[in-house]
Amino acid sequence: MITFDSIINLFTVVGFTNFLGLLLKILIFLYAVFAFIVVRQVLLMNRSFTTPAALVFVILAYVHFFAALGLAILSLVLL
Repeated sequence: MITFDSIINLFTVVGFTNFLGLLLKILIFLYAVFAFIVVRQVLLMNRSFTTPAALVFVILAYVHFFAALGLAILSLVLL
């Protein structure tokens, strides 16, 4: 239950820092979901339209996804 004291706590330095940490974790998680969607889109694109650079696109998409996933895990540990 949200009380008046918990709302006032948001305006302290510790409360504001906790709020920003939570917001940052949510944003990084959403970015990891976006990176997964990019991988899916690249795989779908390669099925419908093949190019000589298809393997490069797939590798870049997976590197991007695993970097975003690593950042999400790191933020959960550190924040």
